[in-house]
Amino acid sequence: MATIRSVKKAPPKPLKPNGEESALQPEAGNEEVRQKIAEAAYYRAQQRGFSPGYELEDWLAAEAEIKRSGARSSA
Repeated sequence: MATIRSVKKAPPKPLKPNGEESALQPEAGNEEVRQKIAEAAYYRAQQRGFSPGYELEDWLAAEAEIKRSGARSSA
């Protein structure tokens, strides 16, 4: 008779829509970056009058904006 063993798997890493791992996904040290992205996405939504259906676009644009500004400030 075969014995079934439980195997624990590591949780998958968050992916960007194109399948790449995001360098800005929240981890222990990146909570501040996640908060900046969330705020920037909120302001983008506010400029549109909070029209539904653009949440992902707002988040990705905000993530790119924060990533660019972080690259400039660390150079």
